[in-house]
Amino acid sequence: MPNLNTEKIKTILFDVRLWILVLFLIRLENIDLPALDEHAWRQTITLGVVRSYMEVDANFFHPRTVICDSRGGILAQEFPLYNYLVFLMWKVFGVHNWCFRLLSLTVASFGLFAFSKIVRRLTDERAALFATVMFGVSIAFTYGRKAMPDVFAVSLVLMGINWGWQYLEEKKRWQLALFFVFSALGLLCKMPAACVMALFVWPVLNRETDNRARLRIIGAGALATALMAAWYFIWVPWAEKTYGFPLFYPQSFAEGWKQLVDMKDHTIERFYPIALTSKIAFGFCVIGLALAAWKKNRPVLVTFGVYSAVLFFFMLKAGISFAGHVYYVIPYVPMMALLTGYGLSQAIRSWVVQFLVITAIATEAIYFHKTDFFIPWQDQKYLKLEKITDAYVPKDSRILVNNLDGNPMMMYFAHRRGWTVTDRMKDTVWLNGEATVGLHYAIIERSRWRDSLPYPKLYEDNEFQIYKIKKD
Repeated sequence: MPNLNTEKIKTILFDVRLWILVLFLIRLENIDLPALDEHAWRQTITLGVVRSYMEVDANFFHPRTVICDSRGGILAQEFPLYNYLVFLMWKVFGVHNWCFRLLSLTVASFGLFAFSKIVRRLTDERAALFATVMFGVSIAFTYGRKAMPDVFAVSLVLMGINWGWQYLEEKKRWQLALFFVFSALGLLCKMPAACVMALFVWPVLNRETDNRARLRIIGAGALATALMAAWYFIWVPWAEKTYGFPLFYPQSFAEGWKQLVDMKDHTIERFYPIALTSKIAFGFCVIGLALAAWKKNRPVLVTFGVYSAVLFFFMLKAGISFAGHVYYVIPYVPMMALLTGYGLSQAIRSWVVQFLVITAIATEAIYFHKTDFFIPWQDQKYLKLEKITDAYVPKDSRILVNNLDGNPMMMYFAHRRGWTVTDRMKDTVWLNGEATVGLHYAIIERSRWRDSLPYPKLYEDNEFQIYKIKKD
């Protein structure tokens, strides 16, 4: 009887579905939090497009930025599936922050489940559980509930790979179709998610795989990749040239390498400590790679080699963007989590110790992430900005804000469209010129600009000033 009870306890504690559910429930805290948590800049770019679908043009192929000066603002961005799904949720449920967070979190949770099935095939069930928990509490823990397509795209690709692997095992055509659909959508939503396709290299290269099934998978994967290439190398350049609003700034390989080396400390930090968050987890990641090499574990080593090569390609093309943005490492986290899970399962055999270790890792990582569930005090002022703006600025008027060139956060929370600058509002000649093409008002964030502008002041408090730029 004691042994039976022990087995029941082990079955429950090591059920990957329980861990995914717990991680889902923990991340429901402050689920209606406005997009003022970490990386509000990128989140409000995404949500600005969503709002433009709501208020300007619902055409899927016309994603529009709110920092559009006097123009229409059609933005050469990722395939806007994520934006459009949030738009549809807003249409059904109303404009609530929980919509985008719940969408992100739900897709991320399904991605975790698919990841567990993939790793189980490459290693074993226990390693798969550990790897899934490591991925779940990594940087993806918080970015999996933000208004950003990164974890969303990776999760779609993981779901696609899982269906593809099932097709190789069961040969059902609908599984092949789901592999294509989910993989294509994931790659379209975020090109670096292509790294994740490396998790599917081993069964495709394995000689034991049925040749006909292999060719169909390769064909479907190639078609998914071709769709991604068509979007990013045909539509995006055309949209940049036609509308003048680029989102991507790729580098040459040489320049990208130089930028990565010049910012080597930041580049290294993407992998440690940022990616897995937990120092304990990173230790087992290194152990896992060492054990895979020592035991000549070909499935793990081949996957690691291809995965790392693809990531390095994207690192070179991103350059300073990779070194300067913590979330650029997200597509590589599944590989690091796989190594961590494998290392933990191989290095520790006692299930009690294993459970204590993964609990300690999860606790350490979640504790570190918890601050991101709340708005920093210095950003809480933006919550009142729309109400202030509505009192003095007509809804359809274009405005200028001084929230750094290209940063849409202040524009988004003012719920307007127009110009965002760092300090160009000092140039009254330029301001007067822009007033002739639609600039009506300026909202100044006072911590960035303490002086006054030579225009009628409509409002002032400790944080903001509102000026009327356009003469009647």
